[in-house]
Amino acid sequence: MLIESSNNSNVKRWMKLKQKKYRSQFNQFIVEGEHLVLEALKAKVVKEIIIREHSQLPDSIQPHECTVYQLKESLFTQLASTQAPQSVMAVCEMKQKPVTEMNRLLLLDRVQDPGNLGTLLRSAVAFGFDGVILGEGCVDVYNEKVIRSTQGAIFTLAMESHSLSDYIKRLMEQGIHVFGTSLYHGSPLSTIEEFPRMAFMLGNEGSGVQTELLELTHQNIFIEMSENIESLNVSIAGSIIMYHFRQ
Repeated sequence: MLIESSNNSNVKRWMKLKQKKYRSQFNQFIVEGEHLVLEALKAKVVKEIIIREHSQLPDSIQPHECTVYQLKESLFTQLASTQAPQSVMAVCEMKQKPVTEMNRLLLLDRVQDPGNLGTLLRSAVAFGFDGVILGEGCVDVYNEKVIRSTQGAIFTLAMESHSLSDYIKRLMEQGIHVFGTSLYHGSPLSTIEEFPRMAFMLGNEGSGVQTELLELTHQNIFIEMSENIESLNVSIAGSIIMYHFRQ
């Protein structure tokens, strides 16, 4: 295994990957820590591995044909997005899986909190959903906080970005039942009939699903709760719904 010292051009590129526009330009993103690097290697998307100066690769990580670079402590800390980073990172290629199966789909309207998006992606994998459709206004799926929250689910889940109004119409044309989520104009989750093919739409943390999108659905639902709580965090609500209709 060859370990090289990083050069200035590589360091500049890696630092740029902390911004969305450069992630899109280079079609690359960074993952941190042994677990996520391992998951990225399994998915065959790793282009380069970066280790902290004077450290060694964990025994579990076998880079094969990937070049391993050592990075000075000060630069490694600057590149990391966590306060106490582990000693290994990987530069990965963006390679999203297209949505091909449509028995269970999650549609997201302007979900902007990285932790919420990451948790929803992780739950989608846990409960057997076929894919996630990201509508306009959602946080970048390759944001470092999103990636950490997915705990590797980002490498196995099919995802696409679409205009939800157009996509909902396409789903309905294919006989898929589309459900929105609304506290004010919905039916209790426990009363919803299960269908072979279903899609569920969740909305923005502050304002929920846009009214014009709710008007396109077959039916809208809400989760029954104690009177002491007005609403649930979107990632919790979405996880409950996905568990209820899991495959």
